[in-house]
Amino acid sequence: MQRLSAILLLVLLVYAIPAVTDAVAAADQFSVAFFYADNPPLDELQAFDLVVVDPDAAGSTPAAYSTKLSTLFAYISVGEADPHRRYYTSIKPSWLIGENRAWKSKLVDLANPAWRRFFLDQVVEPLWAAGYRGFFLDTLDSYQLVQDKKRHPALEAGLVEIIRSIKKRHPEARLIMNRGFEVLGRVRDVAFAVAAESLFRNFDPATGSYGEVNEHDRQWLLGKFAEVRQAGLPVIVIDYVAPAERDLARRTAEKIRKAGFIPWVTDKDLASLGVGTVEVLPRKILGLYDGSEGADPIYTNLQRFVVMPLNYLGYQVELVDMRQPLPEGQLAGRYAGVVVWPNSDSSGSKSNLLQWILRQKDLKLPLVFLDRFGVPPQQFAQAMGGTLRVGSATGKGLKVMQQDALMGVEAPVMPSVGQPLALHFPGSEVLLAVGDGRQVASEAVAITPWGGYALEPYVLNELINERERWVINPFDFFRKALRLANSPVPDTTTENGVRLLLSHIDADGFESRVERPGGPLAVTELRERILKKYRIPTTYSVITSTLGDHGLNPQQAPALQAEAREIFALPWIEAGSHTFSHPFYWQNTDVAKQGYTAQYLPIPGYSFQLESEIAGSAAFINQALLPPGKKTRLLQWSGDCAPGGDALAATYRAGLGNINGGDTMITESNRSITAVAPLGVAKNGWFQVFAPNQNENVYTNLWTGPFYGYRRVIETFKLTDSPRRLKPINIYYHTYSVTKEASRRALEDVYDWALAQKPHAIFASEYVNKVLDFNRTVVARSGNGWLIRNNGDLRQLRLPVSAGYPDLAASRGVLGFSDHHDQRYIHLAPGKEAFLVLTDKRPGRSWLAAAAATIDRFEWTSSGMRLAVTAHAEGYLRFGAADGCRLVSNGRPAAVQRDAEQLILPLKTGTYGLELVCK
Repeated sequence: MQRLSAILLLVLLVYAIPAVTDAVAAADQFSVAFFYADNPPLDELQAFDLVVVDPDAAGSTPAAYSTKLSTLFAYISVGEADPHRRYYTSIKPSWLIGENRAWKSKLVDLANPAWRRFFLDQVVEPLWAAGYRGFFLDTLDSYQLVQDKKRHPALEAGLVEIIRSIKKRHPEARLIMNRGFEVLGRVRDVAFAVAAESLFRNFDPATGSYGEVNEHDRQWLLGKFAEVRQAGLPVIVIDYVAPAERDLARRTAEKIRKAGFIPWVTDKDLASLGVGTVEVLPRKILGLYDGSEGADPIYTNLQRFVVMPLNYLGYQVELVDMRQPLPEGQLAGRYAGVVVWPNSDSSGSKSNLLQWILRQKDLKLPLVFLDRFGVPPQQFAQAMGGTLRVGSATGKGLKVMQQDALMGVEAPVMPSVGQPLALHFPGSEVLLAVGDGRQVASEAVAITPWGGYALEPYVLNELINERERWVINPFDFFRKALRLANSPVPDTTTENGVRLLLSHIDADGFESRVERPGGPLAVTELRERILKKYRIPTTYSVITSTLGDHGLNPQQAPALQAEAREIFALPWIEAGSHTFSHPFYWQNTDVAKQGYTAQYLPIPGYSFQLESEIAGSAAFINQALLPPGKKTRLLQWSGDCAPGGDALAATYRAGLGNINGGDTMITESNRSITAVAPLGVAKNGWFQVFAPNQNENVYTNLWTGPFYGYRRVIETFKLTDSPRRLKPINIYYHTYSVTKEASRRALEDVYDWALAQKPHAIFASEYVNKVLDFNRTVVARSGNGWLIRNNGDLRQLRLPVSAGYPDLAASRGVLGFSDHHDQRYIHLAPGKEAFLVLTDKRPGRSWLAAAAATIDRFEWTSSGMRLAVTAHAEGYLRFGAADGCRLVSNGRPAAVQRDAEQLILPLKTGTYGLELVCK
């Protein structure tokens, strides 16, 4: 028997609605995963119901993993004591009766009542107090290593006593046994499941090789499994396959499942996200950048240009400075691939980049390089199985000799005047080759057996005005080079098939005067002429030092606070903080930049403190400005909108969302997706959410004119909706936008255009939660469909139309779909889990095609559906294939409109109970 130790993750995923109990469950009802490495991928593990961890390992505590869908179990070694355990030094020598030399651990005297008390009090109870409600019991057979076989009966009896005592102390505890076949008959009534290793594939530690289990051993184990099933317990099988052999792992897992058992197939160290009844689709990509590009990753090429296309394809990018130590462990299965954008051929010299790359190549983790390789090209080509003919050609007379359709997407291919890298990798699909017209000098862009690359200058072209343009099509290039699956994409731009609209306002100009004779305060003008006219969900922020929070304008404070209270009293307004002192730059705080002469507003006696800026400002707003039932939801970054990890952490500690930054400025005069920012950026593990687009300050050239310039944001809205929907509509501006006639009228034009699109209006805090849910959404293959789990904030999936229709009968938590361009948007019902099955047939029943409102409740009925919806602004519902249907609203026939087979219900602000009844 191989001993299970170190970090162990065992996960049971229940597909049936009822929770897993100690009763027998069929093998296809839940899935199992084991994971031994430090810092387990907690987001991905949300796909599973039970997650067993080593409680002494970092990054895996019940408090950090609080979720209703997944629960942490604690790994416990029962028959052996590991010298590295925290409690080992408290063990009396007389309790140790032997040694497991293979694992360098000690055998314990299970027959000794003193040891059993110690084990229960010092091992089990602290774990229960820490929040664990289930235990994986390992080394149950280790007593058989005791040479005096006469002691075995007493040791077995002690083992039974320990197992039963855990359940007696904590009746709700779930116990999973690793083997323990000899005592099964005496503890089956308190056990939840039984696990064992190596039914089809194993790992031999003596030879260090993976292999196939011999038939004799397999039949013996199958006999034991039959006894477990007869005892009424599910069987979990853990088999071992090399990490690079993903297809073999899938086939092995399927063989285990077909044999009637719960599969988990992983590497010998149980350190990778393997394959079970469900297989998690990695949604993270490692992005390696050279930190010499700037002090903050937001200034790097990789963050500025690569992350957005990968977000659109459904992936989150984890940025790593390649000058620092690179991630270790089994990354395949946990990450979908790696994108490397070096600054020079020596960018990876400090981190031994080439050796790291070779390890990932061996694990078949796709690798993509942009501009260069971060190591000398000759070394790279030789190590990766290619050739580089140094000095074989010059840049004179270079011509394009081969060009794929994904080249020249925004800027034409212009062969470099420098000496090309004469690269060739066997088995590659060449996307761009340059040469002298007779002989190829360089395969400059290619999809290779290990990933792909695009050499400088065929990634981006920089124009004279410092505006970049893509030469490669980033969407198609990354999809091909990273071998990205055609899987459901969580989408933050849309909900229920309708483009989202959010509006948030930075407080700057709150106390300014409108520029007309006798003009009121800007805040008054904003409230009366904008906010009361356009009654959509809006997040309004204030700078608390300007309102008397130990800061500026103490004489005006009462009047200004009254103005703020009037705005916050409006039902469609939520509160945000624009900080205490409006920092102009958050990290480089000692140097004045961009015309600013100070780090923050000149508040007498104040020195910058994160607590005052974030938690303190929110507390002031909550206590002094908000009506009962409201609280501050967001921190809206000020100044350069480039907080460090410490500032981001402070927002999360304060219970605040955060937004701003990003620099999305695509317009007809800068029509390039390089001007579309990603969802945000992570710093020290904390995520900054970018505003979907920029505010009027940028469209008016830093408020120097033209002051009607914000009207051009409509161009941004259009260009981020076609040919791909990249962003929601975001009306984002400052209070001072109402101080000038031209800027106020431009603002009204923007509102009028946005509302004419009939969007789904939400609060900015809801958008922030959707972005965070994008990062934690887990997508897993499960049988003939896709399992989707998240926090329930993001409810929109997207697939190419060619992928098919949702099978509404076979799916769960799916309430409809609609199409936009070449994408099919799949609408998810309220909840934290959905199961999507696709079919090539259009649904034969009615469905929810679109809803410019929030779905509060949903259920299918035999004749249609029931749902409750809330419209925060004027909206509508549209049902597909509803030509034979009628709609009942709050118990009465609804006044609907019909368009061919579709049924449409206009909505006013409010909550509705609806039932669609079809023939």
